Amino acid sequence: MRKILFTALVWGCFCLSVNGQALDVTHFMRISPFQHNDLPSSSTIYNGYVSLPTGNVHVGVNLGPVRYKNLFETNAEGYPTVLTATKFVNSLSDKNYLGVYSDIEILGFGFRIKDRFFLTVDHRFRSNLDFTYSRDVLGLPIYGNMAYVDEPADLKLGINFNAYQELGVSFRHQVNDKISWGVRPKLLFGVANINTQYFDALVTTDPTDYTISMTYAAAMRAAAVVPFTMTFNQQDGFNFEMSNDAKAIVGNVFRNVGFGLDLGFSYKILESLDLSAGLLDLGFINWNTSTTQMISDVDDAGDMYQDGSFTFSGLSQSQIQSLMNGEGYEELLDTLAQYFPMDIAPTGRYMTGLTPRLVLQADYEFAKHHRVSAATQFRFTKNYFQPSLTLAYDGLFFNSIDVCVAYTMQRHSYDNLGIGVGFNLGYLNIYAGTQNIIAAFSVKNVSQLTGTVGLVFNWGHYDNWRKKNPKK
Repeated sequence: MRKILFTALVWGCFCLSVNGQALDVTHFMRISPFQHNDLPSSSTIYNGYVSLPTGNVHVGVNLGPVRYKNLFETNAEGYPTVLTATKFVNSLSDKNYLGVYSDIEILGFGFRIKDRFFLTVDHRFRSNLDFTYSRDVLGLPIYGNMAYVDEPADLKLGINFNAYQELGVSFRHQVNDKISWGVRPKLLFGVANINTQYFDALVTTDPTDYTISMTYAAAMRAAAVVPFTMTFNQQDGFNFEMSNDAKAIVGNVFRNVGFGLDLGFSYKILESLDLSAGLLDLGFINWNTSTTQMISDVDDAGDMYQDGSFTFSGLSQSQIQSLMNGEGYEELLDTLAQYFPMDIAPTGRYMTGLTPRLVLQADYEFAKHHRVSAATQFRFTKNYFQPSLTLAYDGLFFNSIDVCVAYTMQRHSYDNLGIGVGFNLGYLNIYAGTQNIIAAFSVKNVSQLTGTVGLVFNWGHYDNWRKKNPKK
């Protein structure tokens, strides 16, 4: 019965379409006390722990569909010989994603209270860059506009960058032998933010006279604790200045205040089978420091403006000759700047949301200190929905060596074989892991690179404590 239930759950997860950032391999490791970062209701095997400064560091890059092997042809020695731009564009989807993220625990500790409660306090620095783009953003400059005579080139971009401090207090309650729940309210302090409200452009080529028409509109906001100014005008162009006033920077550190919440629930459906769910990073940040907005669209600056579009019928013979002689570039750029003006100005306070995540997980312990897990994570970015599926095995050997192997499926990325190794050295735990060990041997064929390291002091193994205190 147990095997049937677990198999059904795994195959149910397989039926989901998958892509995007996934759970790290160290999430499934028994000796790591940080499972509560993704599942606040999960238990830890210790009665308490303390992490050293930067005692738990996780960084990663997700290139989405970008592959080295799709960009270059190589010779027998593996050196690139030809840039295969067309092959690369053909490998892209209508909507594509690139992500860079980090999660660094600056300081944290946790301890058990009266057997059924566990309290955790942690201070973390987190950052994430989510960049989305349509295929035509690269297809138009590579194929040229004549490839888009039958249908317009649809250019869409989305940028969401957040860097912030997180001060969280996690509370876990073991209700009974089957049910546990957890909650983590988080106070947030924003460090930097860049986000596009919209960036849309359509480029159309007339099939009769090949006139190019372009509609375009873009808006972006930015904020940072470091005071900065941006300006743009016809005479001076784009100008960016950043202050080095330490007093002003320190004064801004706690001005971009936000709030977040993590929730978790676990249920032991059978003696060896646990089901868990976590809803994470529900929240927002109010940005108040150096808030700036940039708006750009097509402006009526002359004959090339028609019905809200910029139209281009080609260059005259004299203009072509001038460009070939290395002249006329400044005049051309000035003309384009008139048709595509950029308005940059300080703006008032604005709010951005975090990137919510939903985690569903099943753990089946088929032997003492040996278990397999299936976990599905869904990330909800502004312009992209990112599911992923991870299957993992974790084994504890000699009560001191923890080995975890995980396989993750994502759209455009089906070769993510992760490995984690940890050592329980009495009161000291050391562990490290990567989501894609293949990258160490063939970086040309992977689209995801991650790494996690941890160094934690712990005390009071919980299983041993329960044997000595069976009535508590």
